[in-house]
Amino acid sequence: MAELSLSCPKSVSTAGAAATGVDIQRRVLIRTGGCFEQNTVLDITDPGTGWVVLGDSVTFSGSEDFTELTQVFRNGVIQLTAESATDNNDVYFVAVSGSIGFEYNIQTNDVVQVWKFNPTTSSG
Repeated sequence: MAELSLSCPKSVSTAGAAATGVDIQRRVLIRTGGCFEQNTVLDITDPGTGWVVLGDSVTFSGSEDFTELTQVFRNGVIQLTAESATDNNDVYFVAVSGSIGFEYNIQTNDVVQVWKFNPTTSSG
């Protein structure tokens, strides 16, 4: 049996006194509890039973924050983000608390990664 190992270190640019960098928040969710039906709200902060959760807490300030600063991967494949379910993309924004929805079922052992890229400015 293969062993899965995931590491989620923070990534921040430190070049220069007033450098602009990106702080990346990473959340990893592994489905262990059977099929998670399409269009069911997934709270990535506290998804409940049937999920293994690793990494940072990720929230969104709104749907634009989700579509512009966030990338979602399912089993390593990047998903097309949307502001709402009516856009018919792979994954869509639901709530600022960190809730998202998928246009398809999530199966047992599927790995969902949510990466949020937060621009930062360092001062000397």
